[in-house]
Formats: sequence, structure tokens, C-alpha cells
Amino acid sequence: MNTILRYILLSLVLTTGIFAPAFSQKFLALERYGKAKNIHIPIGAVITYQLRDGQGWYTSEIVDLNFKDSLVIFPKIAMPLKNIVALRYDQNWAKGIGNSLRLFGLSWSAIALVGTLTDKNPTTNYEWGDAILTGSTYATGFLLPRIFKYRTVEFGKRKRLRIMDTRPSER
Repeated sequence: MNTILRYILLSLVLTTGIFAPAFSQKFLALERYGKAKNIHIPIGAVITYQLRDGQGWYTSEIVDLNFKDSLVIFPKIAMPLKNIVALRYDQNWAKGIGNSLRLFGLSWSAIALVGTLTDKNPTTNYEWGDAILTGSTYATGFLLPRIFKYRTVEFGKRKRLRIMDTRPSER
């Protein structure tokens, strides 16, 4: 029993030593003051960022991160992290709610039309209220993703961007 326990312990130590570096990584961490959870941006992600000069927004893929020199390496340029002053990313919730609202408006109108055509009751008709509801929900669903398209995070006192390297040191 003692030898079996040793073999189990030895295999556990070897497995941990072999596979532990596979779980470590390099990433950008968006830290917010007062929040324990960070937003992780891995290597290979496409980001939209603004530089210190403020000329416009640039979109590029992160190829690598250099922890020592604090560089974000894009396909054609290596950018110092301190030059990036803002990030912009899509608001996916607005797209989902907008699609749902448009579908709801069209469904409401379709059900009202089918009910009017198949119902034998002459007092139930497709009314202006049905058309107004359909038009307003469709317009709201169309405009919502265009109004809330992006979220912009500007770095300053309460938010910052850091390069995190969780790989074991190479000494």
C-alpha cells in the first residue's frame, strides 16, 4: 500500500509539472477600480483602440505581448502600452434585443392578420393599433443597435490596462 501511494504521488507531481505551463498564459487585463474581476483580452483577439494623439480608432489583432518592455505587438507594429488611451468594443446585448424587438413586431402583425383572415367574427379586424405597435417595435429594434453600438473605455484614474504574464519564470 505504501508503494502504491508513492506511485500515485509521483505520477501526480510529474503530471502537474508537465501540464502546469500549458495553463499559464499572457493576456491584457482591463482593471477597474473597486472591481475584483478583470476583463481578460487574450493574444489573438482583435481590439479597437485609440492612441494618445487622438486622431482616430485603429483595429488590429494582438500577435504577442512583451511583459518586460510593456509592448503590445500587432502584425505591423509594436506599440507601447502607455500610448493606448482607450478601447472600444461592441455591445452585443443591443443586437440581441434589437433582433427580438423586430421579430416581435413582425410576429404581432402576422398573428393579427392571420386572426383577421381566419376568424369568422366580423367585429375583430386588423386595426391601426396593431400597425402602430408593429411599426414602433420594428423601428425601436432597428435603432437600438445603432445607438448603443459601441462601449468606450477610457483609461485614467479608475481604469487601466496591464499586461499579465502567468507563465513560470524562465530562469
